Amino acid sequence: MSADLRQTQTAMSLLLSQLVHSAVVNPAGDRLGRVEDVIVRLADSGYPRVSGFKVRIGGRDLFVPEQLVLRLEPGRVQLQGQTLDLGRFERRPGEVLLREDVLDRRLIHVAAGRLVHANDLVLAESDTGWRLVGVDPSPRGIVQRLLPGQRRDLPPPEAILDWSEIQPFVGHVPSAGLLMPLGPLKRLHPAQIADLVEGASHEQGEEIIEAVEADPELTADVFEELEPEHQVEFLEARTDSEAAELLAHMAPDDAADLLNELDQTRRRPVLELMPAAEGQKLRNLLQHNPSTAGGMMSPDFIAVERGTTLESALERVRSAEDVPSPLLGSVFVTDVGGRLVGTVGIADVVRGDPFQSVEDLPQLVTGGVPLNADLQDVALKMTDFNLVAVGVTDEEDRLIGAISVDDLLESLVPEEWRRRAEASSSD
Repeated sequence: MSADLRQTQTAMSLLLSQLVHSAVVNPAGDRLGRVEDVIVRLADSGYPRVSGFKVRIGGRDLFVPEQLVLRLEPGRVQLQGQTLDLGRFERRPGEVLLREDVLDRRLIHVAAGRLVHANDLVLAESDTGWRLVGVDPSPRGIVQRLLPGQRRDLPPPEAILDWSEIQPFVGHVPSAGLLMPLGPLKRLHPAQIADLVEGASHEQGEEIIEAVEADPELTADVFEELEPEHQVEFLEARTDSEAAELLAHMAPDDAADLLNELDQTRRRPVLELMPAAEGQKLRNLLQHNPSTAGGMMSPDFIAVERGTTLESALERVRSAEDVPSPLLGSVFVTDVGGRLVGTVGIADVVRGDPFQSVEDLPQLVTGGVPLNADLQDVALKMTDFNLVAVGVTDEEDRLIGAISVDDLLESLVPEEWRRRAEASSSD
């Protein structure tokens, strides 16, 4: 829990469940009606301020602004004026009703990178009014609300999640102008975002993806981490041009795998809308069986000719822009004809004599795997020689691709492990 939340809890704090259905009374203590909901604006930074209350008086839903409230306490809201605007309650743009829109719904706990359930919400009084400061995700919160006769007490501070670390879903909120912001999600690793998408409902997953689409590179990274069925689920909802743009930002091997999952009728239109260079890479990869080295390889890698100094090889790594990160840890050495000589790790390049030729490193591992090598052949080659990447060669031993240990592990992870990881990303 943050210091800000601890500080707010030294003042008056209430649970949302202690306010909903509370009596609304006038300054003299006479009952006027009851609280139906508490209203905030999530656009407020930090801890959203309570802007008012939806109350039911005389069979009508009315809006009571926070300024007209004298005191809040469990089961009772006291007003400080005798008159109320008797116009019917109408939700205004940007307003969020905590009971209707947030309570009992899933939220993103950004600090932990997982989904949590809002079993209750914590409000605290500050110098500038009442604010939404925390979430109670524990079963205790829902038990207190649903079982008759249960006393509703504030949970211990360690059980409360700080609202500043929470990102709610807002796609279901019938208020104009509410969109999930990208900022909180950018604090997460793409794999964590993918886990959130997979653990959420389709609508919630779509909301997350729409938020990250403001950053095309991040969107591509997230799609690369999604399981194939989820990749297809969300790609099918996009137009051909949107799909082409997404695939163009993905690593070619991942993009080819995803394109292969699309209906045959969509593959050609999507390919034709891609930039020429990226589209050609995918066409080349699609010629190979996905379960072979040719189907798993990436056409982007670091290769230098025999005779290149370690200093020059290291500069190639520094300047590489399109090479996937897992393949930046290996340098492939070829002859002038492009035939594979061997592979060296970037650590050996860094530690060696800058003016030494790369093929003279004693750690050079000769050879690679052929295009038609299966998963077992690739795994044995990499494990036998402790490689983090292996080169893929054609019939004439020319280097045409590379497979990273990341891609190898992706193919080896059992489906049961994936289901377990997906389940653990949500509550």
